[in-house]
Amino acid sequence: MTDAPPIMRRKIGRHIVETCVRPDGTVLLRTPEIYPLNARGWREPYPDMKTALADFAARTAIPKITRPRLAQLRRHGFAGDVCGKEMITRLDPWTGATTLSEYELVEETG
Repeated sequence: MTDAPPIMRRKIGRHIVETCVRPDGTVLLRTPEIYPLNARGWREPYPDMKTALADFAARTAIPKITRPRLAQLRRHGFAGDVCGKEMITRLDPWTGATTLSEYELVEETG
């Protein structure tokens, strides 16, 4: 038998997330089924569960871009049609890998 803290598993968005509360109350978070494989390790420790889950949700959210930014991405070949769906190429904030991503178009604020 081991004294390891229990691991809680949940689905956030399209990802499986595992969290572990350490004896000092801090939280570790990992995504055991994500690609690339090197992005599956335990992250941080976070001060609490709320902070850990909020950080993960923010990093894996669909990016919000403006029309001028979309036009710039198109000019440089980082946006276009992929099998009938408009996508952008970007560095994923969670994995660090270059990936194709959906996006949300937002209005410029000024």
